[in-house]
Amino acid sequence: MRSSLRMFIILLVLAASAAPIRAQPGPEKAIDDFISTYAKEGHFSGVVVAAKDGNVIFEKAYGLASAEHTVPNALNTKFLIASITKPMTAVVLIRAIEAGKIRLDDKLSKYVPDFPRGDEITIEMLSRHTSGIPHRVTSPSEETEPSSPAIMVERAKKAKLEFDPGTGNLYSSTGYAVLARVLEIALGKRFPELLEEHVFSPAGLKDSMDFQTGAVIERRAEDYLLEGEHWTTTPLMDYSFLAGAGSVMATARDVYTFGKTMTDGKFGEIVSANFVRNGVFASNGSTSGWRANVRIDTNRGFGYALLSNLGSGANDVIIRALPDLITGKQVERTPVPKPAVDRKVKNDLSDYTGRYKLGNSGFEILAKNDVLYAGAYKLLPLGKDRFYSFWSYAEISFERGEDGKVKGLKWSGSGGDSEWVRQ
Repeated sequence: MRSSLRMFIILLVLAASAAPIRAQPGPEKAIDDFISTYAKEGHFSGVVVAAKDGNVIFEKAYGLASAEHTVPNALNTKFLIASITKPMTAVVLIRAIEAGKIRLDDKLSKYVPDFPRGDEITIEMLSRHTSGIPHRVTSPSEETEPSSPAIMVERAKKAKLEFDPGTGNLYSSTGYAVLARVLEIALGKRFPELLEEHVFSPAGLKDSMDFQTGAVIERRAEDYLLEGEHWTTTPLMDYSFLAGAGSVMATARDVYTFGKTMTDGKFGEIVSANFVRNGVFASNGSTSGWRANVRIDTNRGFGYALLSNLGSGANDVIIRALPDLITGKQVERTPVPKPAVDRKVKNDLSDYTGRYKLGNSGFEILAKNDVLYAGAYKLLPLGKDRFYSFWSYAEISFERGEDGKVKGLKWSGSGGDSEWVRQ
């Protein structure tokens, strides 16, 4: 009897030890719940990839690739990744340096002999945004036309430098288009071929490509802007004018893989030394309705890529929350903003137009068809001298001097507060 009882107890213990232990919920649900808050309200559209300790734990598509045809975004949808193109261009540059085809101290005049002050501008200045070449040199109509690095060089020749070469720092997409042309000349191949050879193929990016004018791009999303409770279409653009600077289209998984390749050192030590800081690679971009972000943090053990085809402040909110969500920390879910837009407010929009600067950064406030714009993005009226931007979840307050004229503005958005001076 005792022997039977003892055996019964042993069997109970073995059964208990073999019973499955209920797993603690991972971060996947928290990530999805957070993003869905904004997606369900029509404030986020895109694809998010999240990884922990080098392994993808979350990948999901939200919103619409085509609102006109109600085509949903999918994991393999291609988005314009905007300025994440620039570190790809830099990888090509480093490969050219390693091959002895180009030097950082080479003068631009070596490759484009008739470029104004080209004997003062170096290749390094182009790559580090210190050449003085303006950020944009194209008109809205030119941005709808087929272009190329060679055409962009011709346009850049006509632009006045923002400062003497090497004496300042100004983010310049045109400078990178010029750099793309230099690489074409130095390496004897078209820029899309250089990207494929030195970036896409080595990293295994099978769903990435340089923008091709007139081409039917499979699984390509269209981009939109958020305007209150509805979306609006963006102005027509031919992104070939951003060659080398913002012209690549890719999936979110490819962008994550590109970031991981940078931190893994597979592009080589020189690339890692220039782009990975304390175990972190980060890059972002925005053009029209496109938003793109990638961050790989090997120290904190997380990584993510977010690609969006909707210009909305929700992108910034999600990006700030992702590191904590991935690593299992609690994140306060802020309500989706519903500002009291009042289209009946009568402001004299000519009071606000002009250029506003903060340090080396600047943008134009424009008035078109009784609507105020900050660059390409609408500012909707809230009251006297007050407007709202859904693109960045920001309230814009124009400030007047003693003479009653607008002297600057305060931009209070999801990224913090900043004060800009009217020029």
